[in-house]
Amino acid sequence: MTDRGNPDQPPNDGASGGSPTLTRRNFLHAAGAAGAGLALGSTAAPQPPGKGEGAEVVPGVVQLLSEEFSLSFQDGAMLSMKQAGDATGTEWVQPGRRLGDVTVRCREEGREWVSAHTGELADVRTVASSADGREHEATYRIRVGEAGMLDLRVGFVVVNRNRAQRNEANPGPPILKHSLVSGDGSFHFWMKGNSVGPFLTLTQDEDTKLEYWEAEGGYRVFIHASVAEAEARERGCTWRQPTSNLLLAPEGVQGSSRRYEFKFRWADGYDDVRQVLVDEGLIDVNIVPGMTVPTDLNARISLRSREAIRKVEAEFPGETHIRSLGARDGIHLYEVRFSKLGENRLTVRFGDDRHMYLEFFCTEPLETLIAKRAAFIAGHQHRDPDLWYDGLLAEWNMESRVLLGPDNYDRIRGWRIYEVTCDDPGLSKPAFLASKNAEYPVQGEVEALDYYIENFVWGGLQMTTEEVFPYAIYGIPDWKTNRESDDPGRNGRQHIWRIYDYSHITLMYFSLYRVAKHHAKVRTTHSAIDYLRRAYGTAVAMFTIPYEVERWSAYETGLYNELVIPEVVSALESEGMQDEADRLRLHWERKVRTFVIDRPDLFRSEYAFDSTGFEATHALAKYGLQIASPGPVPEGEVRPGWVDYPSPTKIPLEDAQEFMETQMAANLFCRGWLETAYYYLGSDYRGGGGDRYTLSYMSQMGGWAVLDYGLHHAPDPAPYLRLGYASYLSAWALMNTGTPESDYGYWYPGPENDGACGGGFEASPYGETWLEQPHHRGSWYYSCEEDLGYCGALRGARTLVADDPIFGRFCFGGDLEENAGTLRVIPRDGVRRRFHAVLDTGKLHLDSEAHRFAAGQPIVLRGDFSEVRFRLESDGPSDHTARIRVEGLPAGSYGIEASGGSARSVEVKEGEGWVAELPVKAGTRETEVSITRVPA
Repeated sequence: MTDRGNPDQPPNDGASGGSPTLTRRNFLHAAGAAGAGLALGSTAAPQPPGKGEGAEVVPGVVQLLSEEFSLSFQDGAMLSMKQAGDATGTEWVQPGRRLGDVTVRCREEGREWVSAHTGELADVRTVASSADGREHEATYRIRVGEAGMLDLRVGFVVVNRNRAQRNEANPGPPILKHSLVSGDGSFHFWMKGNSVGPFLTLTQDEDTKLEYWEAEGGYRVFIHASVAEAEARERGCTWRQPTSNLLLAPEGVQGSSRRYEFKFRWADGYDDVRQVLVDEGLIDVNIVPGMTVPTDLNARISLRSREAIRKVEAEFPGETHIRSLGARDGIHLYEVRFSKLGENRLTVRFGDDRHMYLEFFCTEPLETLIAKRAAFIAGHQHRDPDLWYDGLLAEWNMESRVLLGPDNYDRIRGWRIYEVTCDDPGLSKPAFLASKNAEYPVQGEVEALDYYIENFVWGGLQMTTEEVFPYAIYGIPDWKTNRESDDPGRNGRQHIWRIYDYSHITLMYFSLYRVAKHHAKVRTTHSAIDYLRRAYGTAVAMFTIPYEVERWSAYETGLYNELVIPEVVSALESEGMQDEADRLRLHWERKVRTFVIDRPDLFRSEYAFDSTGFEATHALAKYGLQIASPGPVPEGEVRPGWVDYPSPTKIPLEDAQEFMETQMAANLFCRGWLETAYYYLGSDYRGGGGDRYTLSYMSQMGGWAVLDYGLHHAPDPAPYLRLGYASYLSAWALMNTGTPESDYGYWYPGPENDGACGGGFEASPYGETWLEQPHHRGSWYYSCEEDLGYCGALRGARTLVADDPIFGRFCFGGDLEENAGTLRVIPRDGVRRRFHAVLDTGKLHLDSEAHRFAAGQPIVLRGDFSEVRFRLESDGPSDHTARIRVEGLPAGSYGIEASGGSARSVEVKEGEGWVAELPVKAGTRETEVSITRVPA
């Protein structure tokens, strides 16, 4: 798409073979001095458009079939937009709505504001269309005060450019809007659920900038918003971008009119949307490692535009270090490091006095966030044997500093009170706390988990092995209400059919198995085997009990945290529990086959459109590829802790490969990628797009999937590594932590809130959260389900060095130094168990089963992969074995040596992973390990 076309030229007659761009113009013309605020949105349509060829003609509707667009207009607005020749007939204007209505708020100086909406101005509207139908314009005459008049013209023009590629693939799930309101850098695009083009893009000309938006009553975007923003501020919102108004001179005087222009274009995909931005004089932005950035990590920014990049300015220059890295191939690179916690805005100056904003969020280091969150959960537990909910890990209101419980639901009302005790919100806290302690065990936190299990879960929330449904988990509103219900059926004493609950408790038990197995210094109530048995029993119950009671199958819906099941199977095998392993594997593989072969709706979960399954679908796709791969697993490759055991395959490899790509495309569809704000980039989107509830738990859970896809499956890994790591970092912005200087938290200050978190982010200026509390742009004050996301973050945490085609060699989640072909990487990813190098010379993957890479100590790697050295932390009280999974080393002979005198050799085959088993002496704090290629 190299030819933009010229909207001021007459329409092309088609002889050149060009295809049209749809341009939208808005004009303000004053017949008296006035200030104006202008907003664009969609409103209810008075009647539906015609449905295409052969449809009944609707009076007043103008239809245009051009080379690239099929359009319908009525009374000054667009009712229908389709791609010409699209066999699926995908409609890009929401049925029953009008695209092109404008809200204007104006006044004569010194008088009251007057509001007008074009959809309600039929009596002062004149409409005209060109003979060929390529131009459509409506003029509205609005009275302002006693004598002043304001003329507002809204027009659509179809002009030609080079033809876009058509794609007639099935449209899939509903269309989703992606948008960024950021001054002169603003843009919108819409895409279909299969992530296949065309994408419908909307940009504005150089004289038009967007500065504010609202979602209450429908999405509206503002060109001038000082009055609307002031009203939002009165409601508690702190809007982060400057707003303006417009002063028009009287008619006949210079400055009496102003024109604004927008342009619709088709794009073939994400890369083509980026090119459209550049073609239209905007900026294509890429950022690593993300826009939620800890104080101990640097970020890099790339800016590509046909306009000159003038400067990048910090909101807090004394606490922000910006360094230009120069320009190459038309791309300007910058490095930035933040030290002020909370929101940080960078302003990009470009072109002729134009600007856009990059909204970052700065956090404490990731290990600090993880430790604080776990300590906060463990420290907010009900402990009173006289309470039926003794042991509950409680919800907390950061705004009012209130601890919630069944005797005080605080501001949560109606059926949503279940959020306090059970279901995904209640069960997310123990799931995260246990997962964290499997990485960093703390005795007091493990005791809190055991207290929760003994007093709240076993025999309460969960049926014991002595009850009629062993391992069953009670659903809403809480287990006491259900156990004491007069109803013996599914709404009472058998309210155990909600499939989503089981995987969280499975993860909790399995994580405590890991604690007891690998951290003998930590005291636990039960043995490692006992926790493993409960994890197994709960996982099997997920597949059997909901179906027995309610005929609700767990095989057809992707569930958060269920990807732990293959690890449970592997642990059962390593502990000699083969019958149990075989039974659970049978359930898991049936689910894999269901998704790979039968293809249930990937967007359907609790709602018809949801984004909650994409962590699970990726795990199912990975497993499907494993069992569909031809040939047996070589003898000796199976090791405890990893899922690489042989399994009979009943899945064609082609189907498994296709499903991998299909589910990843669906994941990307509802995830912010081009939207450069911390609450969008890497965030999952629900049905409202980015208008509401971003940074949910699926930002990081599904983000693990994107990152893993980039590491192990993508032909071109770089874009997925960028997006996946941005997703991993994204929702840490909801953590409310800080230092005494920052008053312990950006969102809700005070030491009581240090370590708390919000359950989501609301980007709109005001509205209502899903839990029905009012918000004014920012984090929720309840944590709700966010700890599920932090479970996913612990799985996604890794340090990664990559050769990026835009940024060069960059370290995600760590510090990198290079000298004479040697890389020295200090991990700062929060967990320090996984390291990856994705270089032009090859790939290396290191995954430690239980030990961590030593804090502050480098992983040293030769650029040709001939040598890798690192130190492992250990706190084992007795002799034990450290296991490191190694993948990607070039074929050849290698020597493995660990401090303490152990050494051995291994023959590495091309494309095969292996496990380095390293003996560790009792009491050894650090073990130095080297893997060195032996010269041929």
